[in-house]
Amino acid sequence: MERLFVIVGRINNVLLLLVLLSAAGSIVWMTAESHQFQHRGAVEVSDVEAGHKKSVLLNFEKVENIAGANAQLMRLTAQEKSAKFSSGGYGGETRNVLFLTGSEKSARWLFKEHKNLVLVTAQLSEESLSTKENVTRALYFEYVSEDTNHDDILSAADHSNVGLTKPDGTAFMEVLHDVSRILSYEMLDQQHLSVVYQKGPTVRHAKFSVVTLKLETDQEIVNVPSTL
Repeated sequence: MERLFVIVGRINNVLLLLVLLSAAGSIVWMTAESHQFQHRGAVEVSDVEAGHKKSVLLNFEKVENIAGANAQLMRLTAQEKSAKFSSGGYGGETRNVLFLTGSEKSARWLFKEHKNLVLVTAQLSEESLSTKENVTRALYFEYVSEDTNHDDILSAADHSNVGLTKPDGTAFMEVLHDVSRILSYEMLDQQHLSVVYQKGPTVRHAKFSVVTLKLETDQEIVNVPSTL
C-alpha cells in the first residue's frame, strides 16, 4: 500500500511539472506574439549616440484627435532593437510628434529632426461641464534637447524645455528653457496657462497666454533650503 502511495505521489509530481511547463510555454508564446504585434509597422534605422552605432526601431503610436481642431497628432517612438519587450506598451521613447491637418491629412513635424526626447505631450483646455466648450486651446510639450548631466544619453534626468503650439500644431514657441523640473501645469481660464517649475535652487511661477503663446509673468515663489 505504501508503495502505491509513493507511485501516485510521483505521478502527481510529474503531472504538476507538466502543467507548470505548459503554463510557462504559453506565457512565452503570448509574450512573443504581443512583442511582434507591438512592432508592426516599425522601421529599423541606424542611430549614432555617444560614438556608438546601434539599430533603432521607429514606430508611430495611435492617432490622437485634437479636440476642436481639424487636426490629429501621432507620436513617433524610438526603441533599441535589442531592448526587451515591455508589457506596458512599446517601451520606446517619444522622439517627435507628427501633425495631420485637414481632410487632406497634410503632414508636419513638431521638430525638424528626431533627436529630442519628448517627455510630455498634452492638449490644454479649461475644464468645463459642457463637452462642447471643452476644446483644446493650445498644445503643451515638455522635451529634452541637451545632455545636461553629461551621461551621454538624453533622459528625464536632464534639464528640459517647454514649448507651446496652436491647437493644430502650428506656431511652435519655446517658452521655458533649461528647467530643472516641471512641478505643475494647468489652465487658469480659456486664455492663460500656469506653470510652476524649478530652475536650480529656485521655484518659480510663470503665466503664459495661449492666444499669443508668450510669457506674461514669471515670479519667484521660494528658494530650496540650502541646509536642513
